[in-house]
Amino acid sequence: MTTPVGPSMMLSVTWPDVDAVVTARCGLAPLSPAHAEAMVSVLAEPGLYDFTGGEPPRLDQLRRRYRAQSVGHSADGQQWWCNWIVTMLDSARPVGYVQATVERSSGELEANIAWVIQPADQGRGVATEAAAGMMAWLAGHGVRHYAAYIHPEHAASSRVASKLGMRPTTVTHDGEVRWESEDRLAARHAEHRP
Repeated sequence: MTTPVGPSMMLSVTWPDVDAVVTARCGLAPLSPAHAEAMVSVLAEPGLYDFTGGEPPRLDQLRRRYRAQSVGHSADGQQWWCNWIVTMLDSARPVGYVQATVERSSGELEANIAWVIQPADQGRGVATEAAAGMMAWLAGHGVRHYAAYIHPEHAASSRVASKLGMRPTTVTHDGEVRWESEDRLAARHAEHRP
């Protein structure tokens, strides 16, 4: 099922529903409010917020957040919200999430992506595998360019972005460095040639 959006937009946009994704070790389940109860403990480690700010959410906060995010798009239809809960296939236990906010940029779809994996499951390639699975799914739906905002001291997320084929740019926002997929960097370089 797709969700038509954007009655106030000049062109109506219909974003596809988010599907489940399976990788070698991970299952990516489309986010729903029902995930809040299991995820509150996954997101309880204060160290997860060292570079992003904030604090572990309470169950009621997470339920509200997931209700809003699972709509799948912004109110004006300009953004497509793609959110997945990452589970390990061998145990079906949730370990984190991956997400993408997709927008049209210069006539093409670009996704601003993020990943969060609980500390007990970090350092085993789970974030890279889950994010790569998400990117493959997004590519199958027309997304060609990817960006991520990463704190300059967050070495683990920088390694994930690098493994995903992204490189840091000179752009910063709220103290985070914008990383872009190499195809986007090449296009920007070509635009600035004399």
